[in-house]
Amino acid sequence: MTRLFIIALAVTVLNTMPIWLAELAEKSGISDVAVGLLASVVMLCSAVGCAIGADTRNKALLRGAGIVAFSGITGAATVQGISTAVLFVGAGGVGLAFGVVLALPLSRSFTEAKVLRTIGIGMAIGCAASFILLVVVHVAEWSLLTFLALLSAIQIILLFRKMPAQNYRNNGHFDWKRDISLLPFFICMGAYWAFLEVFSAEQDLGSLSAWLAASLLLSGLGSCLAGIVPNRLGLRAKIIGLLLAAFAGGLTYLSKTEFLVGMTILLNAFGLFLFFPLYLDRTDTPAAGMARYLLCFALGGVIGSLAIAVGGYTALAAAVVLSGLIAVPAMTRLRPKTDIPEY
Repeated sequence: MTRLFIIALAVTVLNTMPIWLAELAEKSGISDVAVGLLASVVMLCSAVGCAIGADTRNKALLRGAGIVAFSGITGAATVQGISTAVLFVGAGGVGLAFGVVLALPLSRSFTEAKVLRTIGIGMAIGCAASFILLVVVHVAEWSLLTFLALLSAIQIILLFRKMPAQNYRNNGHFDWKRDISLLPFFICMGAYWAFLEVFSAEQDLGSLSAWLAASLLLSGLGSCLAGIVPNRLGLRAKIIGLLLAAFAGGLTYLSKTEFLVGMTILLNAFGLFLFFPLYLDRTDTPAAGMARYLLCFALGGVIGSLAIAVGGYTALAAAVVLSGLIAVPAMTRLRPKTDIPEY
């Protein structure tokens, strides 16, 4: 239960980032550019936290990180006026803490046969929780930060109640070429999601809020399927998810109607979350894989801006598709899970 809850909470925090960033912006009065920088700081620090947590055996550090995350979110939810300096430092600290805690289930469950199911179902629960929270916050006009603080408090209780066993994978024979080929894809996925609302506004397509909310359900469906896919079909499912996310992502920025944009967003979400748990299951360690993903995702806004500056949204669409094609050859050379040392 602890593993599932931690993964689900992390996914919920990331999926609802636009909403709680807007709340923080209202409290601090920062500009839209600063909000974008704040999002990058959170993801970069989370990536660092995952890298730190993947190698730690210190239970006090992990529990302390949970307390830091709860304290930071609670402070943000209760304080009305936040200075820019405090906001960035606090957001970085909370991101770092969440990364350390997230590494706990990702680095301590992968020697079990149920690792893929744990990751997939945990992410699916997080996506469903994100959808429910967004609906509740929109209808009742409550603060999302308050809900996140409550969930963070539950996380602390679980961390003190039961800590997953300390199991670590021997990654001495891991082939880094496969993950390196995926970095452009992860960066382009960050760029893809960063410019959706901007693209919609420039094309006079209206708000994409309903489509983006629905994409959480498709993301959850993809994660759930990834968690239960038979081992013999894992490679095929991973490649299908990768290509679906890449081609649907490219088509989004070539579409001219709200319906086509919305449908491609749904397909991208499903493909990405079908692919991602399967990727984490076969990388050196899931925690390190998550760290690389968060790092690349944080860089997506910068790379996307460069692509748009060079060739408009057509160039961004081409980059998204090309990034998926670059990753496919390495995916086909994936070793069977039984060949992974000490799996």
